[in-house]
Amino acid sequence: MTVRYRSAAGRTGGSAAGGSPNAEFDLDPCPSCDTSYDVEVDPREAVVIRVRGRTCRECNPHWRPAETSGGRRRVTIVPTRPSGGPLHIETVSENVQDKSAIHLPDRVAGAPHREEVTEVSERANAAWQRTMAPIVSTMLTEADRDAVEHSWRPEHCEALEAVAEALDDVWATAVPMADETTVTLRVVGLPAVTAGLVATVAARWTGHEPVALTGELLRFTGVAICAETRNAVTCGRLRQELETVTDIPDEGMVRLLETGFARALTATTSGITVGQFLGGPDAQPERVRMQDDVESVAEVPAGPIGRSRTATAGVIDGPSSTAIFGA
Repeated sequence: MTVRYRSAAGRTGGSAAGGSPNAEFDLDPCPSCDTSYDVEVDPREAVVIRVRGRTCRECNPHWRPAETSGGRRRVTIVPTRPSGGPLHIETVSENVQDKSAIHLPDRVAGAPHREEVTEVSERANAAWQRTMAPIVSTMLTEADRDAVEHSWRPEHCEALEAVAEALDDVWATAVPMADETTVTLRVVGLPAVTAGLVATVAARWTGHEPVALTGELLRFTGVAICAETRNAVTCGRLRQELETVTDIPDEGMVRLLETGFARALTATTSGITVGQFLGGPDAQPERVRMQDDVESVAEVPAGPIGRSRTATAGVIDGPSSTAIFGA
């Protein structure tokens, strides 16, 4: 696929992102199924991906056969903290024609692995930091890297993992059901550094890999930053990939991270930066607006939707593809 960037005029606003311009770009249609995509990143609100077509395994590695087909769907992914608890990522997929909706499984940010600080763990963290520093410096601008390093906690990696799982669910279930799908990922409600990384990474997609793998890119962005900030031993995803994190960084994982980011991320092409999100405390409302122009899902409560025309999608266990990192 090839990326075609569209210029977007800057707009002023009253959020932490200030008057930063949106980033917008098109992707060339899939050569196998002719599905086309365009992406818009509004750093104050959301990442919006518009899909015209039902996708296929080539442009959507998460693709699964759909029981129903046709029509248009609006999918909204919203971070919430029900009753002040852990971060939840709620996802609603609505049929635009009949207003019926499917509530996909909530994804909950897990608690980071806690391990006693020892000489062994400190050696492992230091070794991973030395190894990953050059890679992270190619992922982020110097200013963004400094901002992330001063703010990063393992909890932020868990938040990125939850967002990634929600995106994987959408690409596997909701997108193949419709002829046209609009996916809106709200950044309001995420921890500030997590929201900044979601917006920044989405705005720098190269198009060399399917945009359906955005979740995977976010997931391994968290891994790289955990390792570079001396949190390798407590990084849940890194431990899941390697089982044991030692003071000899796994060469295969390091190589996959290096080549994956090189393929998936362009040089900075917009005014969107992580630092824009770090001007104040993290915004963590219990509920945020879901889709301003869709009344039927605007006031959806936490948990399954209480309407007769609502179904709950089955749980998807983990990502169905590692086409960028681990192919």
